[in-house]
Amino acid sequence: MLRPNPMEAKVFERFTDQARRTVVLASEAARAHNHDHLGTEHILLGLIRERDGAAARSLESFGVSAAVLGGRLTTGQGAQARSGHIPFTRHAKQILEQSMRETSLLGHERIGTEQILLALIDDDRESTGARLLGDVLPVDFDQLRQHILRQVTEHRLTAELGLGPTHVTTVRLTDAEHALCVAAAAKAGQPIDTWMRDRILDAARASGASPE
Repeated sequence: MLRPNPMEAKVFERFTDQARRTVVLASEAARAHNHDHLGTEHILLGLIRERDGAAARSLESFGVSAAVLGGRLTTGQGAQARSGHIPFTRHAKQILEQSMRETSLLGHERIGTEQILLALIDDDRESTGARLLGDVLPVDFDQLRQHILRQVTEHRLTAELGLGPTHVTTVRLTDAEHALCVAAAAKAGQPIDTWMRDRILDAARASGASPE
């Protein structure tokens, strides 16, 4: 059972179903490893085990799996972890709070698994979860961040512009190309998905395309 404090409750209220499921899975991971705390390493396991979330898809695209991550966690000694509330560690609380800031920076309303993962890798390996991920990830955190942002942008553009599966390739970019767009969006003072949407719409208007 999770009993968040007021700040945590404010964050949880904005969680998507996948993000909430991630925290439940993180709690289960802590108990499974006989730990009396819920840390960033457990949040990372929750992210990869919430298979419907964008974070899991991004991590799996780089070969990061629950089996690899879980096998690197030590099992606690002594009495079994309590069955009730498992407190968040200081770093875990910071990750949850940072996920809300990541969501605002992207111009989104709800906090998804991708924002939690972005918050975790922004931790610069200070937490156990960030160090664990850094040990198994074949690319650096900057590359992973660009990959996540590109996936988020493509998803938003697909949803907002009504692009079907056969048309999604028109907005797909390499990570390097997306990094250039991120820089241009930041210079314009806009969220990346808003900036790219405007560019696509501008191009459509210039070509004389009709919404009909």
